Parts: sequence; structure tokens; C-alpha cells
Amino acid sequence: MSSEVKANKISPATGTALQISDSGDTTTIPSGATLDVSSATMTGFTIPSGQTLTVASGGTITNSGTATGFSSGDNTPSFAATMGSDQSVTSGTWTLLEFDTEDWDTDSAFDSTTNYRFTVPTGEGGKYLILYGARMNGVGSGNQIYGAIYLNNSYVEISDTGNMGADGFEGNPRYTCSVVLALTAGDYIDHRFVQNSGGTLSIEGGRSYFQAFKLNGV
Repeated sequence: MSSEVKANKISPATGTALQISDSGDTTTIPSGATLDVSSATMTGFTIPSGQTLTVASGGTITNSGTATGFSSGDNTPSFAATMGSDQSVTSGTWTLLEFDTEDWDTDSAFDSTTNYRFTVPTGEGGKYLILYGARMNGVGSGNQIYGAIYLNNSYVEISDTGNMGADGFEGNPRYTCSVVLALTAGDYIDHRFVQNSGGTLSIEGGRSYFQAFKLNGV
């Protein structure tokens, strides 16, 4: 037997609890209908196997408890940049390397036109893996070259490739480095270089790089 009840409002006869259906029954909201709980609280809600819960554009999922069964997310924000051409670096001065060519920039947080820096976006503080390296031309015996990561205009991680004559890497040496830094929203990092040849050295743009990835779950 089936029947239809039409009413503008259904209220419980006693107390404040209203039950729809009995255990084992199926209550269906047909296609095209809307269940509006925007001003209420839903508890014990389960999405059946094979079904999809879609949050519309502009909607928000807020977790005030414990989230289980979710992945830790991807490693973004992240970026990777190189230099489109070689860069000359004078002796004795820390020089900002001009990484003007982006391989990717997930959150548009890397400035490849003016300051050549990555700025941590709002809400994206955490630990970041930073990778950087450069290759030089014309390094002579006895020269020393250094690459560094600067955080908010102060260096925090420095790589010393050593004395070129002693190490036997004169000519076209290259350094490759990595470091994990705890960054907060608004912090910025850049890659700088210094050398002590007494003259000018050339950084090979296509073989120099600057990258960073946010680490999840740490």
C-alpha cells in the first residue's frame, strides 16, 4: 500500500525528536529535490558505498573533530625555476640569482620577474624541502664559491664548494644542495651566490635551479 502526505510542516507529537522511517527502511530524496540543512546540524550522516558527496563551489568543509581515512594531501605549494640565460657575478658580493623561468608554480607564489623569491602563501606555513644548485664558468685554481638560501633577507643555509685548486674542480664546478626549513605564512626565500676570484664569473642559467616543496605529515 502506498500513500502521499502533503503538509507544510511536520513536528513531533511529544518532545523534540522526529523519526522518519523505521530501521531497515529506505527514505529517498528524488533527483531534482533539495535537502536544505544550511541552518541546522547533521549528525551520524553516512555516505553509502559507491555514492559521491559533492561540495559546491564556494562551499566549505570544516573539521572540528578528528578526521580519519583521509590522505595527507599533496606537496603543494611547490615551484621549480631556472634561469633563461647566464648571469655574471662579481667577486666578493652576495648576489641574488635571477631565476626568471618557471617550470611550475602551483600557487603563483614564486616571483620570477623582480625579486626572484618564493613567498609562503596565507595558510601554508609548515616544513618545506628546498633544493638549489648552480654551475659556474671560468673558475680558477684557488677560487672559492658559495651558494646560499636566504630567509627574509638573512642567510640560513650555506654551501661551501671549497678551494678549487685543492679540490680539483676548477673550470666549471657545480654545487647541488638541499635543506628543510620551517616556514610561516609571509616568509620568503631566495637563492644567492658569492665568489672570491677577484673578477667576474658566469653562472650557467640552464644548469642552475631553485625549487621548494611543502612537506605533509611532518
